[in-house]
Amino acid sequence: MVNVVKIIISCVKIARPLNATIAGCAVSLGMWLTGFASPAAYGSGAVTRNAVLLILAAVAATAYGNAVNDLLDVETDRVSHPNRPLVTGALGTDAAAVFAAALAVLSLVSAAAVSLFHATAAFIPLALLTLYSIRFKRTRLAGNIVVAVLTAYALLFGSLPHPNTKILFAPALLAFLLNFCREMVKDVQDAEGDKAAGLTTSADLPRPAIRLSLTLAGCAHLAAMWAPSLILGDFGAVYTGVCVAAVLPLHIAWMTLAIRADFDKYAGRMAAILKAEMIAGLAALAADKIILTL
Repeated sequence: MVNVVKIIISCVKIARPLNATIAGCAVSLGMWLTGFASPAAYGSGAVTRNAVLLILAAVAATAYGNAVNDLLDVETDRVSHPNRPLVTGALGTDAAAVFAAALAVLSLVSAAAVSLFHATAAFIPLALLTLYSIRFKRTRLAGNIVVAVLTAYALLFGSLPHPNTKILFAPALLAFLLNFCREMVKDVQDAEGDKAAGLTTSADLPRPAIRLSLTLAGCAHLAAMWAPSLILGDFGAVYTGVCVAAVLPLHIAWMTLAIRADFDKYAGRMAAILKAEMIAGLAALAADKIILTL
């Protein structure tokens, strides 16, 4: 019984429940903002069922990606993340592989229960997550781009193929830019372990090039942050207000660290701030919708 509990706890850890939950929240938010969760979408009796299934598909796919990543990064994690279950031996690689496969099947089956279209839409991130762990993660920029695309895709996934999905294009671009920066920062954070394992990542780029990339992407995000409300008009004053009060201070905080010559010392702090900014951005979209529906 003790071993079973230990295995379950270890599986939960490698699934990264916080990351999976954020993905599920992004999917549900996309549905809500575009009107997926309305009787006109699939019929009143199927709305809740389909929404739950698609959220489950996204959460399972995200957990799958995290589990596969841990499976293929054991040697790297011995240095960068020595407390992870596969490194400590709390979970065996065979058990982790079975868990990852089960998550992939759960994601596909859940999406297929909604429609063949959604099954195809769920297969795309599963395929990209697999390719990322096997190949793209070990490149200087391709892996970062793939993860950023998948993060943006989560916001769109739940609303597809709703015609109102277009209002999510700008927020998805913001999510892409923010997560591209976060992936670069995480590469710097894990540089020692990746180097010990002989892996090539964006952390191998010259430090000035990394700072420039972060600065350019950060400035692009800062400029585009106001597009959903002030330019496109898809969101209103509440979105702008939350961005000013919560998103902007976090953005300035990590960018201030990114331009420092010794920014690599603050990689862990920057990664945490970037995640907080991502959550604040989702909150800005949700708050605007809530006020509009009052």
